[in-house]
Amino acid sequence: MIKDVKCKELTKNQIQFAVNADAVRLSRKSIKSALSFLKSALSMNGIDISIKGIAIPPQKDNEVELPPIDEIIKLVKGTKIELPCLLAMWLSLRISEIRGLKFRDISEDGMYISVRRTKVYINGKDVVREQTKTEKSKRTNRLPIYIYNLIQQVPHNSDDDYIVPYGYNAISGLFKRLMKSRGYDDISFHKLRHEFATTLNELHIPDEYIQKLGGWSTDNVMKTVYTHTRKPKEDEYQEIIDKHFNDIIDKP
Repeated sequence: MIKDVKCKELTKNQIQFAVNADAVRLSRKSIKSALSFLKSALSMNGIDISIKGIAIPPQKDNEVELPPIDEIIKLVKGTKIELPCLLAMWLSLRISEIRGLKFRDISEDGMYISVRRTKVYINGKDVVREQTKTEKSKRTNRLPIYIYNLIQQVPHNSDDDYIVPYGYNAISGLFKRLMKSRGYDDISFHKLRHEFATTLNELHIPDEYIQKLGGWSTDNVMKTVYTHTRKPKEDEYQEIIDKHFNDIIDKP
């Protein structure tokens, strides 16, 4: 509501009104990001309006219950979105990261996959960015054999082809329809990242390794994750994760 107000004419009250209005439709995280951006823009233009003291609405309770992971796998198995769904809840990739993956991002031995770019859906068209959401989002994760085999079934002519050649709406739309068919009306594709974190937590995987795999970067993230997570331990954790998902997939 303040996007057309000139910076020099902006008041603290207007900012607070805008925050209150956006609280109806946006999450606390989105509002904090908007305020941070606004603060930088004002500072860059030499405008002294203190953002400190702006009341931010409390976090809304997340009452959406996640379905059992084996139920999700059963629903998506054999469909065209099985691969993107497994990349999200097994390797914790965002949908933009999944759609940005290319065949050249797989190591020569087929054991690892690197996240280096994103394909974002903006204003009705795809925008490819040779960067990730944050610096920590650039990561190389071990590639489970099951997912590697699914990738090899995708037709491609060169290593520069995309691994998941589907549009944003095609993936998210089909996923929502599958979830709705089982009575889950508010489960978005992004919730698969929540499934990832929840599942690994239940497997007693250390928080710092979950953080590293998922590429999360927040104020309370361990600053020295790479020094606290040694490679032999990473392989041990990954074996536990892969066995869990393989057992679910192999279940009759």
